[in-house]
Amino acid sequence: MTLFCSDVDGTLLDHRRTLSSRTVAAIRAVREAGHTFVLCSSRMPASLEGLERLCGVEPTPLIAYNGGLVLRADRSVVTDVAITPDDARATYAVCERLALHASFFAGDDWYAWGPDEWTEREATITAVDPSSRSAHDYVSSGRVDGQPPHKVMAMGDPGLVDELEAALAGRAGLVSYRSKDTYLEIANATCSKGDGLRALAGELGIDVADTVFFGDNHNDVSAFAVAGTAVAVANAVDPALDAATVVTGHHREDGVAAYLEDWLASH
Repeated sequence: MTLFCSDVDGTLLDHRRTLSSRTVAAIRAVREAGHTFVLCSSRMPASLEGLERLCGVEPTPLIAYNGGLVLRADRSVVTDVAITPDDARATYAVCERLALHASFFAGDDWYAWGPDEWTEREATITAVDPSSRSAHDYVSSGRVDGQPPHKVMAMGDPGLVDELEAALAGRAGLVSYRSKDTYLEIANATCSKGDGLRALAGELGIDVADTVFFGDNHNDVSAFAVAGTAVAVANAVDPALDAATVVTGHHREDGVAAYLEDWLASH
């Protein structure tokens, strides 16, 4: 059995930010052939489950939050690596000083900064609504201690995001990733997509040599280093292209589906 694992945004989704009918068909064909196909993303589990349902299949394992939360098909936990409460509070304090939107994601709970354009945009992209409690309530109430976040997403003016990135650079417990000029994704420094892939492969009893990972961005490179076959879509950033074993088509041209079709035909 082969474990196929794919990044979502910029890799698997089409120009409409959803799964094309061709991609859905390819994923179903791989699973019907007895292989496993899972999603691996910085997104929260609920958002990944929405995409999973488009494939019309039973629940499968998920790698959420860039490897910070790895879940079995029954949603029991394989790996759980959250940001420490102290690091979360420090991040909140900088964002508050800068008046920079920061969304805190813990499991399937999303604590947004407030009802602003950034919250609305993220809800549209992920098809998930935020909690009724704000990020301010989440931190001030102490909920951050009992339910620390797996990810903080800071969104706003690029200059403010630059300041946040610089302010957090000295915190050894955090790693940040600039997914856009206006977005900074923050996680525990000890988790990565590579770790998530390795943990899931071990859980499923699959040799990492029998894994295929699809990606497009900097945070996919760690998984490329673990996977038996690393597949970059044509639109990938240079570090991902350099680290890839294979380059397939652009995500807007169903590059992942094209690879899966060819792979099935040759196996």
